[in-house]
Amino acid sequence: MAVHADAAAASTPAHPALDAGDGNDTFRERRLSRLAEGRRRHEILSAAAPSADPQFINVIAAADRFWGPDEQWREALRSQRTATTGHESASAGPVDSIQPPTVLADALGLDSKPPRGHRRRWPSLSHLFRPHQEPTPAGNADEESAFDVPLPGRSPRKIGRGRSWVTRLAIIGAPLVLIGGVAYSCGVSTGSARLVQSSAISSQDANAFHLSAFPADRAAAVGVSYLSLCWTHPDATDTVATTDRLAALARMSSAGVTPGCGWNGTTASAPPLSVTWDGNVKPVQGTYANGAAAQLGFVVTSADGRTVGATLPIWVSSTTATSAGVRIVGEMAVVPIPPAAAAPTPAAPPLTDSTIAESLTISVLVPFLRAWAVSDPVQLNLVLARDASAAARAGMAGQVTAPAINRTQVVVTRGDPKGYRDGDTVTAQTGVDWTTRMGGIQHSGYSIVLRMTAGRWQVIDITGAAPDPAGGAAAATTFASTPTAPAAG
Repeated sequence: MAVHADAAAASTPAHPALDAGDGNDTFRERRLSRLAEGRRRHEILSAAAPSADPQFINVIAAADRFWGPDEQWREALRSQRTATTGHESASAGPVDSIQPPTVLADALGLDSKPPRGHRRRWPSLSHLFRPHQEPTPAGNADEESAFDVPLPGRSPRKIGRGRSWVTRLAIIGAPLVLIGGVAYSCGVSTGSARLVQSSAISSQDANAFHLSAFPADRAAAVGVSYLSLCWTHPDATDTVATTDRLAALARMSSAGVTPGCGWNGTTASAPPLSVTWDGNVKPVQGTYANGAAAQLGFVVTSADGRTVGATLPIWVSSTTATSAGVRIVGEMAVVPIPPAAAAPTPAAPPLTDSTIAESLTISVLVPFLRAWAVSDPVQLNLVLARDASAAARAGMAGQVTAPAINRTQVVVTRGDPKGYRDGDTVTAQTGVDWTTRMGGIQHSGYSIVLRMTAGRWQVIDITGAAPDPAGGAAAATTFASTPTAPAAG
């Protein structure tokens, strides 16, 4: 009777807890409900068939299609008893712990002889641990909750075989890659160390590429002082000035150089207007065992305005030390100056605006230059932009006054001359005549950058370098020669 009472209780729905559950059930509650249902089914089956195979009971308890109003589990137990009776031994002992596959197949209604090579699919217990889902049709229940079971006598499928091969290859290859990387880095380091060479270049390479370590700046400074004394001739009767000049030249020259820079005249001459180094340096090779020497070129403008070239051989005791000794080691040579190339005519600006040149000169440029000449901050603020440069704000502090603009060309940098807008910029290239503090007139050229802000032009910056619109070469000027008096007859 207990069996029938339990059987009657088993006719209840397969998942009462799940069917009555609402959306507030947690996963843990659903899982416990499934486990409780599985234990209840197992107890019912064990009580109904105490001698049944435990594996068979587990399979029937896990298959939902045997439970419900039809109570198909009873039919499965009845089929199992019949199948077990046919396979029991003569001793009528208990059922073996492992039933033949045909017993379970008959009980579950499966084909006991599947096709060759086909693996039988048995119901799975994994659905007991899944979240609650709507029950599926009876025809698909076994397919969705089944797992592969190999045929008797065959080993189960190995899981992760490909992954195991990858792991083995990684274990073998990782040390090899590490060793190869270390060897490669060591080889690169060793090879690089052998390729390190001194950064100095040979004298042949220096000559081939016109390179030189000669300290031309220091040698040129001594050469300028030497030539300034050379072109300065005191009166022959002034013995003190003559002696001082000879001593000063001797301190800068070697023993074999002619005293007094080679000049033995008696006529006095003023110091030259300028002596400059023209940038020419011609190294002298193989003459001195230590130090270095070179021929340097200079431009000398005498007191009467004539310009000639001069060449000096200069030796330095060291090419690296800043306090190296410098000596004039040869006679001065007077040479002609090569004619300079004529300056090209500048290309026309891409876009100019002649219509606003006059109005811009009167309204902006002249007021700006007047305030800029005397550094008047109040007047400058009326014409300067807020981001004007420091040169535009500083001014000349009264060094020049009374600007007179004689030329203005407006080059459009940004904008359309037909209609300027805020942010457009132009550059006014102007020629200005200043009155200096000495009373003379000095002509200058400027490039003044202006930007339109709130409908009016404001000065941003002022620089020089307004190009000469003519270009070419200046007219040649000849020096008047003093005629030689005719010899007395």
